[in-house]
Amino acid sequence: MERNDYAEAFETGYSATRRFLLAHGAALDDAEEIAQAAWARGWECREQLRDPGMVGFWVNSIARNLYRARFRAPLPTTLDHVNPSYSMDMESLELRRLLERCGGRDRSLLQRNLEGYSAEEIARESGITSTGIRVRLLRIRNMLREQLAVAA
Repeated sequence: MERNDYAEAFETGYSATRRFLLAHGAALDDAEEIAQAAWARGWECREQLRDPGMVGFWVNSIARNLYRARFRAPLPTTLDHVNPSYSMDMESLELRRLLERCGGRDRSLLQRNLEGYSAEEIARESGITSTGIRVRLLRIRNMLREQLAVAA
């Protein structure tokens, strides 16, 4: 892809990439920063683009991966990170409680998904199709919903 073609795609596609990130829950500042980084990475890797007509979709996939990577951090396994003051991290505690309701394989799969890994990435690691991963995640979530409804 030539410089002028990419510049033209950037002019028309940058705001779409920013909107794409905002629609996926990014804060405005993060959306701006990630959109800029995605278009810069797209320029650096433009030889990988197979269809120049799809540059906007391609850059959006780069942006999605950059956005997900920001939130990839291991979930806390202990309460060591909790401030000894009275402000406790209730979300972390609730998440830990939900994960404990899952069996070993299900817990591992759900935890990877909550860390921001896509079904495709988990599938590559586990040797299961991405569709299989999505179905398993759906079943795990439904099981947790049922358990929580019974407990309530």
